[in-house]
Amino acid sequence: MEYVNLKEMTWKEADVRMKEARAVILPLGSTEQHGYHMTIDTDNIVAGHVAGLLAKATDCVVLPVLNYGQVWSAKDFPATISLSERTYISVIKDIVVSLEKKCKNIILFSGHWGNVAPCKLAVRELLDEYGFRNVYYLSYMDLKKNGERIMETELWNGSGFHAAEIETSILLHICPDSVKMEKAVCEYPEIPPDVDIRPIPWAEFAESGIFGDASKATAEKGKQFLDNWMRQMCRLVTDNIHS
Repeated sequence: MEYVNLKEMTWKEADVRMKEARAVILPLGSTEQHGYHMTIDTDNIVAGHVAGLLAKATDCVVLPVLNYGQVWSAKDFPATISLSERTYISVIKDIVVSLEKKCKNIILFSGHWGNVAPCKLAVRELLDEYGFRNVYYLSYMDLKKNGERIMETELWNGSGFHAAEIETSILLHICPDSVKMEKAVCEYPEIPPDVDIRPIPWAEFAESGIFGDASKATAEKGKQFLDNWMRQMCRLVTDNIHS
């Protein structure tokens, strides 16, 4: 397959590839703090890179990354930009409506966990309002199971991994120049007793903005996690999304 990234094509080239590809993938990132050691572009790097790998492996094409997402939890950190859920859902729906007649299937791929819930709502609304049955969503797969096999450290509160060992390892593997390991820290913020029953912005209880031990990250762990993640996603796409 010669073409993967739509941003590198003319509109005529894009027209041909979108019509023949299994699906068009929209990578969903965010502009969000990732501790002292990773850039605010981290989720966009992950979303774009992983979407490209998935496209090459499953005969899909990739749109430019949507660089802003729903980041309510981290909204009070400098340089973090959050869209409201309603705005985010509207943007996703507008993009899908614009694309739907120009391709066979659409995959919303999120490299940022906060986008997952509004993505699901957007896809439900697209089904209810337009009858679209060819829109799918993917994100981190079996994070806890895959992560625990690779990690030396514990997940924060049983599931938190933001900017810690796994996410840092992924960046060390795919874009090492964006990671400043000399600034990586270990922080397991004290869990607010009411964290599960009311919204609490992270800045109220997390100093660095990470949840775990970023200092234990390695590129080798990142490759192992990404390989497992890719196998699962490729299987889901090839088994369920047909040209």
